[in-house]
Amino acid sequence: MNRKEFVEEIAKKKGISKLQAYRSVNAVMDTIRLVLMQGEKIEIGGFGSFGIVTDLNGDKIPVFKAGRALKQVLNISISKEDFRQEELDE
Repeated sequence: MNRKEFVEEIAKKKGISKLQAYRSVNAVMDTIRLVLMQGEKIEIGGFGSFGIVTDLNGDKIPVFKAGRALKQVLNISISKEDFRQEELDE
């Protein structure tokens, strides 16, 4: 899934315009970039954490570590159609 498809999926799921979804996605990405540039770590409960490590050359490398809940969800055998149906049932 590319960025455009991601934005479209969010717009559809939340019932908002593609422009609103695009701005929301950009706001999240910009915030993650800024926080990481300041050397801080970001922890999103149930999802994972973003941080920075420094390689042997001194270059900063962004890293993502999946949280336990995300790992568990990824290991459940469920089709995309089943997942969407569960969302509709909620």
